[in-house]
Amino acid sequence: MVDNLSHSFGFQIENGVPILEWHNDFKDMELKYLADYLIEAVEKDDVRVFNLERLKLRDMANFKAEDFGI
Repeated sequence: MVDNLSHSFGFQIENGVPILEWHNDFKDMELKYLADYLIEAVEKDDVRVFNLERLKLRDMANFKAEDFGI
């Protein structure tokens, strides 16, 4: 699942690919980065492991605002 809201795939974090929200910026490269990522992911035996390792999804899931003074 590709979504700009990571909580959309929060119950299956290893299946998610976070993407930045588009704000009418025609210089935005996010879809290009996503395409490059998916081309690399298709080569992997288990995309869930690839997502967890490459995107550091567990770190995102364990994020606590107070750890960053927020």
